[in-house]
Amino acid sequence: MSAGPAASKEKFEPFGAPDGSRASINVGWFVSYGDPARWRGLASREDDLTARVFVGKKGSGKTIYLRRLQAWSSHHEQRSLFATQVEQEPPSTEQIVRFGQWFQRTGVLTEKWSSLWRRAIQRSLASHILRNHALRDYTTQAFRDSLAADFKPILRPFVSHVSIYSQVQELISSHYSPKSMAAYLDHPMWADFESILRDKLHDLPTICYFLDAVDDSFNNAPNHWLRCQEGLFDQVRKLLQDSRIGSRLHVMVCLRDLVLAAVYKGEHATRVRNDPHVRVLNWGPEAIEYFLEQKLSQLPPELFLRSAEAQTVENWLGIQEIENSRRNILEPIKRYLIRHTRMLPRDIVQMGNELCFLVVRIKNEGDSGQLAREIRRVVSVNAKLFGDEQITICANELTASSMPANASKHGYSEIYTGDVEYVRGVAGDLKDLIGKVGKDRFTASEMRDAQQRCGEKFHAGADPFSILWRNGLLGYVDELRDGDEIFYSENYPHYHLPLGHKQYVFHPIVIDSVSIAADGPKPVVPRY
Repeated sequence: MSAGPAASKEKFEPFGAPDGSRASINVGWFVSYGDPARWRGLASREDDLTARVFVGKKGSGKTIYLRRLQAWSSHHEQRSLFATQVEQEPPSTEQIVRFGQWFQRTGVLTEKWSSLWRRAIQRSLASHILRNHALRDYTTQAFRDSLAADFKPILRPFVSHVSIYSQVQELISSHYSPKSMAAYLDHPMWADFESILRDKLHDLPTICYFLDAVDDSFNNAPNHWLRCQEGLFDQVRKLLQDSRIGSRLHVMVCLRDLVLAAVYKGEHATRVRNDPHVRVLNWGPEAIEYFLEQKLSQLPPELFLRSAEAQTVENWLGIQEIENSRRNILEPIKRYLIRHTRMLPRDIVQMGNELCFLVVRIKNEGDSGQLAREIRRVVSVNAKLFGDEQITICANELTASSMPANASKHGYSEIYTGDVEYVRGVAGDLKDLIGKVGKDRFTASEMRDAQQRCGEKFHAGADPFSILWRNGLLGYVDELRDGDEIFYSENYPHYHLPLGHKQYVFHPIVIDSVSIAADGPKPVVPRY
């Protein structure tokens, strides 16, 4: 395998594609985690249809797990199962904001979102019963005619079967006030429709829906998308709890980890935390190290600088340790690579592909004298990309949280959800805030001083340090756990930055993104 001057780095993907929507789900490429007791959600099987919700950070692999389920369901040859295609075109942020602002002052926004998702699911299901040839054989023409005629007030005439996402979009677009929307969602005919569906579902194959990408635009308006996803989560669980529907209608979704954190704040936190239908893709050092090792085991021998007989990081890159010049220490190469990622499979794949490209170049040029320096360069470039992306995500959340309540009504919500230059400015302000701290380890007092000095750059009530915490850029030193550096995860799902700790730390990628000092004799090694 060679990579000459004309080779395309973008198409050189020995570790696989970073984008889960096009990554291979073949057995040879997918990294399997066998023991559910040890790996929990990461050990979800491709044929396990008890899974309903995959939860995780952006880049955690939610899409791949959902695609595996859909592929198994659609290719499993049995008439008792019907699988739709994975839906990947959710409503626009503008529509999500519009619906959210209709009901956000009533205190029932999540409940309204749950109702909207239920009606969208029911309308999509009705369209499949009426128009999908794969299901038509299970119903009579008389039944279909009756369904279309009797429920005209709540169902439009369907020319073809439609997706759940399209129905959410259609319902928001076709109503012009919260009053008309509420009247439709609560229309008394829905009770009759649901009763008929409960009876008819037992004559149909088990129907599986797959909803992905509902969080792709999450960063444009995090607060509104959060409530939208909370409503979807609530509705998926309600469908499960319906004994006559839950076993016949499977709605499987991917949601952002912040949704679960918000749910954990509610009264059903214990029940949700132990729910076997919710699969949390909670990556940490051990899981991501295993992922890296499995990816190395898939590489051909020519992509190792040393003998590939043992497919280790050391043999792959040709060195055991690498100098950390900022702290004047030697660091194990595997730990060095992993801590410069967000401990997500997407980051490992992206960095791994570029390091493979480096290996090929070193082999072709026959010059390994600058190997360590080149490895540090590749790692630093990728760490900066990861850090910059994460800071931009934080900036989007800060921007959206400052949006006036009537922005959508008066037609200027796009300023807060789509203005790239405005978000870049806020990202710059966040970098200034981090720069005021100036180092990767700091005290609570130093954090407060930095926030006070930069307070005029953020809107009243903004909590930038909590946003940095939720997005994995800020952690704390746990004195009760031998000084472990704790970052946001399912195990530590506090929505706001936990206060009361003596020392706080920035993620290692922040050093490359903002150029702050590396403080202390040892690097930050995040725990989750």
